[in-house]
Amino acid sequence: MDTTFYIESTNVSPEVKFDLQQDLFVVRGRSMPENTEGFYQPVIDWLKANATGLNRACNFDVALDYYNTGSFIRLMAIFNCLGELNKSGSQFTVRWICESDDEDNIEDGVSFKEVVKVPFEVIKL
Repeated sequence: MDTTFYIESTNVSPEVKFDLQQDLFVVRGRSMPENTEGFYQPVIDWLKANATGLNRACNFDVALDYYNTGSFIRLMAIFNCLGELNKSGSQFTVRWICESDDEDNIEDGVSFKEVVKVPFEVIKL
């Protein structure tokens, strides 16, 4: 089992930082990689391999200031993965973190909250 997973941010991809020992799950920055599936599939694969049955409450923080349509689709896949992990004993809650004046980002968070099967909070800073 790998206890950590890290992808450094770039101009087109977010930082992804997971640490099982610290219950830290963060995706932040800008997300517009050319190949969104290629970028996000290793994230999903790591979660499935290492975060199954954590049996404790963990926040999964998403703080993206920009994301393209492909990223939106892959985020939905991550949220679906977290819902499946919760069925196996994990206790993930997604926290969609955005600026209080970013109406589009808030609206996207609310849209996710309405359709995903994982506890979901929209946090306005």
